[in-house]
Amino acid sequence: MIHLIENAFDCVPHYKKFWDYSFVNKMQSVDADENEKRTWGKPLLFPNEGIDVLDSWQPIWDIIKPKIEDRLAKKITDPEIAYINLFDHGDNSCIHTDREGYTAICYMNPHWNWNWGGETFFYEDDEVIHCQLPKGGDVVFFNGHHPHRAGLVSSNAQFPRMGLTYMFNEI
Repeated sequence: MIHLIENAFDCVPHYKKFWDYSFVNKMQSVDADENEKRTWGKPLLFPNEGIDVLDSWQPIWDIIKPKIEDRLAKKITDPEIAYINLFDHGDNSCIHTDREGYTAICYMNPHWNWNWGGETFFYEDDEVIHCQLPKGGDVVFFNGHHPHRAGLVSSNAQFPRMGLTYMFNEI
């Protein structure tokens, strides 16, 4: 099942804070290695690699965790993995599944025009079954093994689509 929590958090201060992290703005890791390949997603919490930028992922998690637990009527773990991604015009992802039981995507852009694309598509049997517009402050969460992808961002987009993703499990 795909769950949407509208206006789950105030994205404005968090969006500005993420842009202040130079490793997010440049999509480089915390160490800012100039030889690093630039990609569209950067880990904020990835224990196997020793990454935990606690002040980046924790504040929003503290807001949305009880809302997710209310919706599921179950207790959940803190995230096993958290990362931030930016999709600029022309960017999208392949259909994929995630490695934890649940995934939550927090849409971070305070303003997003539906003509700019960047939707999250969910699939079943090679068919799109749900399409979620990346509206700032909304959270979509779902079984992480459900096939999904980020859609193409239009060349009309005035800025990249920013998403904060958490992967977690039931207790």
